[in-house]
Amino acid sequence: MPRVGGGPSAGRRASDPCWEGSVPAVCGSAADLRRMGRAPAPPQAESMTDTDTVRSERMLVRTDRETPSEPKPQRGSAFGRVLGLDLARALAIFGMFYAHVGPMQEFRNPVVNTIMQIPHGRSSALFAVLAGLSLVLLAGGRRQLPALERRQRIVKIVIRAVLLIALGTVLTLWLHTDIVILAFYGLFFLLALPFVRCGVKTLAVLSASFAVVGSVVYYWIAMAQPAFVTALNAHDPITRMGADGFGRLLFTGLYPALPWLAYIFAGVAIAKLDLSAKWVRVGMASVGAGLALAGYGLSWVLLKVLFAGGGMGGGFGSSGSSMASSSTGSGSSGMSGSSGTWSDSLSEYDPWSSDMLQFLLSASPHSGTAFELLGNIGIAMLVIVGSVALLDRSALARKLLTPITAAGAMSLTLYVAHLWALNHVPSNSDGGPVTEALAVWGWFCVVGIGFAFVWSRWFKRGPLEYAMQWATSPAKLVR
Repeated sequence: MPRVGGGPSAGRRASDPCWEGSVPAVCGSAADLRRMGRAPAPPQAESMTDTDTVRSERMLVRTDRETPSEPKPQRGSAFGRVLGLDLARALAIFGMFYAHVGPMQEFRNPVVNTIMQIPHGRSSALFAVLAGLSLVLLAGGRRQLPALERRQRIVKIVIRAVLLIALGTVLTLWLHTDIVILAFYGLFFLLALPFVRCGVKTLAVLSASFAVVGSVVYYWIAMAQPAFVTALNAHDPITRMGADGFGRLLFTGLYPALPWLAYIFAGVAIAKLDLSAKWVRVGMASVGAGLALAGYGLSWVLLKVLFAGGGMGGGFGSSGSSMASSSTGSGSSGMSGSSGTWSDSLSEYDPWSSDMLQFLLSASPHSGTAFELLGNIGIAMLVIVGSVALLDRSALARKLLTPITAAGAMSLTLYVAHLWALNHVPSNSDGGPVTEALAVWGWFCVVGIGFAFVWSRWFKRGPLEYAMQWATSPAKLVR
């Protein structure tokens, strides 16, 4: 693999001068930059969805100390905003580590129980929101692109989506688990691509529609139409092989597209915003807090009023808790024994019973209800705007968090590596000691951060990010 520069100092990151309404920067060829006394910084490692597109349009970094200094812009740098997205991805990665190897049992103290359940379901939802945001960046953002470049970018996204579906299918068959999100991720890209040029209001309506209506349709298809689902799976060769076929990807899998497109369209809408503007950040944080309160809070209130039970963390009463405990997946179990989904675990219940009404009013991880979707979107918005604002404004934070942002920048590599590692650590699905589970989670995070930081000092992309970049390069042949 090619080395960037001549040593550890070569790992400094580049950024995108045209990133979604960021501060304008001077762009030009390498020769022009040399004549102007400037040089582009080496590119940063790409993310799980290849944000190399973002960093390929490099922000100019002054390297000649004798060149007169320019006035500092009033806004933060696009560099910081790109790193902010990497920080959000890293938090999602660490959350998924926790969901797979962290403590599984419920705690008697409701506050402790709520805190310990935060990563479950919300980390994968954050990934999905970031996928929508990355989709826009890969497509060129809000900039007007030449027709040829636009076609090439579309082909590159389609190739990437197909590769993610293939990789996710292979990992699911190899590891005998249903917690792999990559195949769903690729399908999300394909389904959302036609809407990537829509405006913020249209995207917000789409997101809300899939959250409210899509969740009900998902429930109706998965639970009230078992014959349809069974027939669909029976004719799907991939499902018969044991992987996530068309029916599971759309309706009955752990991350079904029907309700989860709410996350994708929310991310696409966020990518249309100018996150360099303070008023946009404040508005986004306010909306995120409101959605989180509406999703989790309203669910809790309704369950308390109608069923005299439930909780902020699980959103279930007694009956709902039994249904929750019978399901597995990235929100509730490790690798071993994860062979069911929400629709599988609920198939034994009457679709029109009070138990199912209680389920639809819950906000439990991976339930796919409107309350969970809205609450998770709100949390994702808060994480993204907080990460971007922190690293956009604070050079000290950018320096101190470099190892963590390096992990977020190669999240595809770390995600696949952690799936492999799950087969080599003791399963905590039966609720082992809390301290041991936290120690395993800590080691996952430390090893991931350490590897990413060292690798990023010498290479501009992670190992699998290199492979993905090479595999999508034929898109340049489109004319």
